Amino acid sequence: MKKKNVSLLFLCMLLSLCLVACNPSDKGSKPAGEEAEGQMPFLTIGLAEESNADKLDATVNDSSMALYGAVYEPLVTYKDGDFHPGVAESWDISEDGKNYTFHLDKDKLFSDGSPVNAEAVKFTIERAKALSPDSKLQTLANLSDISIDDDYTVSLHFSKISNQVLNELCQTRPLRVMSPNSVENKSVDGKFKEPIGSGPFKLSEFSNESATFVPNENYNKKQPLKYGLIFKTISDGSSRALALQSGEVDLIGGLFGRLTPEDLDTFEKADKFKIYDFKGTESQFLAFNPKNSKLDQKMRQAISLGIDQDKLSNQKLLGVFQPTVQFANDKNQEAFAYQPDEAKKLIESEGYKLNQNNIYEKDGQELSFDLVIQTAEFPDWRKKAELIQSQLKEIGVNINIQVQEQESYYDTLWTTGKYDLIFYRTYTDGLVPYNFLVSLYQNTDEGSGVIANDPELSKLIQDFSNLASKEDQQKQMDKIFKMLHDKALGLPINYIGTTLATGEKVKSLDYSGLADAPIDFNSVELNK
Repeated sequence: MKKKNVSLLFLCMLLSLCLVACNPSDKGSKPAGEEAEGQMPFLTIGLAEESNADKLDATVNDSSMALYGAVYEPLVTYKDGDFHPGVAESWDISEDGKNYTFHLDKDKLFSDGSPVNAEAVKFTIERAKALSPDSKLQTLANLSDISIDDDYTVSLHFSKISNQVLNELCQTRPLRVMSPNSVENKSVDGKFKEPIGSGPFKLSEFSNESATFVPNENYNKKQPLKYGLIFKTISDGSSRALALQSGEVDLIGGLFGRLTPEDLDTFEKADKFKIYDFKGTESQFLAFNPKNSKLDQKMRQAISLGIDQDKLSNQKLLGVFQPTVQFANDKNQEAFAYQPDEAKKLIESEGYKLNQNNIYEKDGQELSFDLVIQTAEFPDWRKKAELIQSQLKEIGVNINIQVQEQESYYDTLWTTGKYDLIFYRTYTDGLVPYNFLVSLYQNTDEGSGVIANDPELSKLIQDFSNLASKEDQQKQMDKIFKMLHDKALGLPINYIGTTLATGEKVKSLDYSGLADAPIDFNSVELNK
């Protein structure tokens, strides 16, 4: 009897060891690049924020943006300024711009084996609309009906011209296609259970520190990728750089967490690191609080003229949008020349006089503004803020830099509005310029826009949505760009692309064409 018990115990121990060794998502304590022989390799990405992978519902914004592209696919994709097939093989748009019909790829399956069909598309869009009833996206705000023509043909019908539908559908959220099985009872407003998409990966395990994804066996006609994916949360930019140097992670940069010029210099000088620099559509800019009466048009112009943009970026900065953006070019956007003397004249015309500290003063109060930034996602913002602080002091304006935690920063911008000046970034790719302008610059029924309060500008933005022809759209955007400059409603501080740094484990990779989901996971090759 005792002999049998010993044998049974021995067999259980062997089985436990085997399960641990064979588990593809078990990382153990090994750093990136040290998987056991025969075990699936993992690409480990340093992420500036918590992944919140358990909340990865395709139709809401509750998870890190970096994760959506790993699990979900869009109806259409965007690359090199044009739209390409995604879940939809092709599409038709009616002449009046109110009806879009999508013909789906019949070979696509979700990670649970269910079909990516018209019902799933209808479910996704109706869920996004139900969960975000106040969304400004045309695809949701203007949607009147969705019809299923057959199992793999679905049509979206809009109440008015909707010229941004393709732009919105290609983005990382909230319109990538998800399986109805992701929620309880397959209900449009059902409680989210798990992320089920048709993308290259599916969620395996997660914690506050990391999220592990394994290949979706049904991806690409059941030809899954040969590696897994780990997002590791490292909020501090310097720590992410150190993690790449030590091999703890294999990739950093871009959307996952920006690289500083100093970090780039370090990696460029070392042979074992590789830098990928992809052209982008994102701008970083200085915005003004529209609720601060001191920041009227003259004061905004003075501040803009008092900043030497050539010292903020190695690129020629024109307007809020860089020339790679749809409708933007180097002719319809104008730069602010560095004119500190003219800046002082504008300030003095507002009734300010220099005091003994060489700071302008009126009614016993110095001219002082709080500049809010964050460095978790944008570690180079501190130096830019300090440079602006120094330059504006030369024209008699005091700047107090407030570095906030990432969550607090976004709360300040979108909710509390407790700032005078703030650094922010434009949206990317297909969502600029129109959707960005609607989101930040257009006034609402409740009042001011987020970073502007200009009825004339709001009317121009609103009218753009009613234009079907590209020629009319271009003329309207020309007017909008001119007004942004003339009324000093944003000053660019940098034009950026997507810059990634990789360690020795990554042999090669390519750009997806979308900055918010920058890696073409199909292109990734890992060294063994």
